[in-house]
Formats: sequence, structure tokens, C-alpha cells
Amino acid sequence: MRHRSRRLAALTVLFLGVVTACADQPGLDYGDYSAQPIAADYDTEPSYHRGVLTESLRIGERLAIAEQIDPDLSRTRGGGVIVDHHGVDDMLSSSQREALAPFDVLAGFGAIAGNDQVHDEARLKFLSIAILALPSEEIAGQAAAAMARADFEANIDNAPLPVPEFPAALNHWRPGVPTVGSWLVWQNMVIRVYAKAIEPSPEVLSDLLTRTYRAQLAELAGFTPMPPEQFTTVRMDPDGLLTRVVSTGETTPQHEEFAVYGPRAFALLVDRPSVRLGLLERHRITAVAVSHNKFLYRAGSPDAAHAYADELVAALDADYTAMPGVPGLPAVRCQRALRPNPSEFEAVRFSCVVTHGEFVVRLLSNQDTDVRQLAAAQYALLADSAGA
Repeated sequence: MRHRSRRLAALTVLFLGVVTACADQPGLDYGDYSAQPIAADYDTEPSYHRGVLTESLRIGERLAIAEQIDPDLSRTRGGGVIVDHHGVDDMLSSSQREALAPFDVLAGFGAIAGNDQVHDEARLKFLSIAILALPSEEIAGQAAAAMARADFEANIDNAPLPVPEFPAALNHWRPGVPTVGSWLVWQNMVIRVYAKAIEPSPEVLSDLLTRTYRAQLAELAGFTPMPPEQFTTVRMDPDGLLTRVVSTGETTPQHEEFAVYGPRAFALLVDRPSVRLGLLERHRITAVAVSHNKFLYRAGSPDAAHAYADELVAALDADYTAMPGVPGLPAVRCQRALRPNPSEFEAVRFSCVVTHGEFVVRLLSNQDTDVRQLAAAQYALLADSAGA
């Protein structure tokens, strides 16, 4: 299994070629940015790729949070959308992906969580849950059996592991090694679990699988998978949230750079997902639109949006310090990073949080003038779209 953290966005500022300035907010410096909304054709033209992304994100809204299964598993170790129109591209071993090659995997989402013992293998624990959608329950069963068989045969020491509460699950472990792999079919979906405990005990591993499947099946209760024939026409952004964000790049739906997440799927991508999901739910955040270096949060009301913006700015205080924002716009608050973030491919030095109505937008840039111009254009776009 690859513990590859997935970057949600490129977090770089993309240069705009030809832009159109908006005259509705005089006196604001937009630089080369446009405060005009983009067209929503990204969501109206037929696209199977968009359907794969949309269904994957719907599945993400039903993925269990590992910390609710084991309180030690509070740290995100990777995951996200793991299927595109080419197939599965993450979280599964090469042998499992090869076993899936004959099958049409429609969608998928997964998350890996662990404890804080990343430098101590003996005390490290993790739980990886991935859900894959296939065309039918029968095909899902065949795919699960193929993956389980390929994984089982990858090591001659593997042995079956019974999980009495879920007799249909396909499970195996290596005696003396505290890891376990498991596959369970639910409707047209395969739930794949890979976990590491501290104690190499079959009872401990069986109990962990039992608690994981209880939690995951409870989350899936009432979920209706999307029929494959709807994939080309389903809309990813029916409320047009991405048209409310300043355009700085391609508008082709893509899970890291141009997509609309539900609160749970988004929280699963960041550290301490239980804490982040609680924050989003407390302020009734119903969706997060990701557009390259911008994140738009839709709250349940203007008051909820302002309260969320306050918490968002405060949460950044450990790593950022306040700096002047956009003159004349108190709804824009900007900050400068105290130090480069070594976890980022490219340090993101400047951040602004823009609030208008029920929307909060966080913007990122590596240039202070640029981030203010982007924030000014973003405020104007929100104000214009609200009829201000």
C-alpha cells in the first residue's frame, strides 16, 4: 500500500492571459484578475469523467472516519478520490490494481488514518478504507474475490482470518505480523480495508475489522449508488458554486483542482478530520468548492459564515501573522506565513479570507500584492453574484 498524501490543490497562482475587468466595484485593484463569473459549461456538457468524479465524491461523503473506530487514529495519512476514467490510481497495491484490470471500476474514494507514532514502527497503527463502485453486485463480488486472491497469493505466509460477524468478508493476515487485509461487498461496492495494529493477534485484528465494518455499513445505510447510465449527464456543481470563485486556471472537473466537495469528503483530506468535520458542521458548511488556489465554503447563513471565517483566521494564527488586507474592505482579512511549510511542494506565503453573505473564500498566493488583488476580485465577484 502506498501512503501517498494527495494534494487537494496546486496552491500556485496561475497567470491569466486575456481578462476582463469588472466595473461594478470601483476603486478596487484586481490586477489581471477578472471579477466576472465563469460559464457553467463545465457542468452542462456531457462528460463521463465528471460522472466518475461526482460519484467518487458522493462515496466520500459516506466513508467512515477512522477516529470514530479507534480514537488513536486521528491523523490523516492520505486518500481522496482514487478513481478516474483510467481506473484506480491510488491506495491499492500493484497486484490488487492488476486484479482489477478486467473490471469496470466506476468510482472510488478512500482515506488512510494513523496515530502519531510515525517514527516507531512497533507502536504505529493505521487504518485504510477504500470503497470502489462497480456496475453490479455480482461484478463487485468478482472484483473483491480477484483482489483478495491476488493479495493472498503475494505472500506464501498469508493465512485466512475469520471475522464471525461478517462471514462474507474475505480476510487474511500473516501470522506474527500485525496487519490485515479484507474485502466486503455491499450492493455494487467493494469495501477494502487494510489495517495495522500493535499486537500481532488474530483476535485483535478480527475485532478491528468487525468495528470497521460496523461503522462503515452504518455510514452507507440509505445510500443509493448512481446508475452507470447517469454518469455522463450528472452535474457536479448544481448550485453553481464554482462560478462564484475567481477563475485562475482550467475549468475541467478534477478532484485536486476543480471540484465541489461535501464536508465529510473534504475533512477526510486534512489532518484531524474529526476536528475539521466538527468545525464544518458547527457552522453548517454544506459544500466546499475547490478551484486551484481558492477554497469556497458555503455556510448555512451569513452569521454562520462570519463565525466560520473568524475561526478559520484564528486557526491560522499559529502559522501566520496578520498583514494589511484590501483597503476599504473589512470583509477581507489577510495573513503572511511565519515560516515556509516544509510539507508543501511550494511554500504558500500569503493567505486572505473573504466573507460575503453565506460564503467564505480562502485564497492562497506566494506574492502579497497578488493575493490582495485576487481577494479584491473575489469580493467583487461575490458581491455582484449576490446582486449587491
